[in-house]
Amino acid sequence: MSTPDPGEKNAPQEPAAAEAGAVIEETRREVALQRSVRYGRILIGATVLGALIAALACLVFPIAEDAEYTMGQVVGFMVLIGGAVGLGIGGILSLILGLVAKRQRGTGVAIQADVR
Repeated sequence: MSTPDPGEKNAPQEPAAAEAGAVIEETRREVALQRSVRYGRILIGATVLGALIAALACLVFPIAEDAEYTMGQVVGFMVLIGGAVGLGIGGILSLILGLVAKRQRGTGVAIQADVR
């Protein structure tokens, strides 16, 4: 099996389409491939993870009996802070991953089929 040359056109290949009178014309082109990062997924995941870690860390430390705040208020406040910190760390992480992904480029062969 040999590799086809870019720009090579082939005759009809599928017998069902050829019997129906259709002509399939394939064009092969070499294309550049570039990876990218899904920023939204990383940011949302880091925010949720930061909020969960902050809530769990808050539950580990006891609150004094005569404190002005309830456990629910402390957990809510720490979830907000942990989410913001997670969002910041996730943003920095996604930018670094984006720079690494841009360096990994490649080429591939795209096949365009025109049916007439």
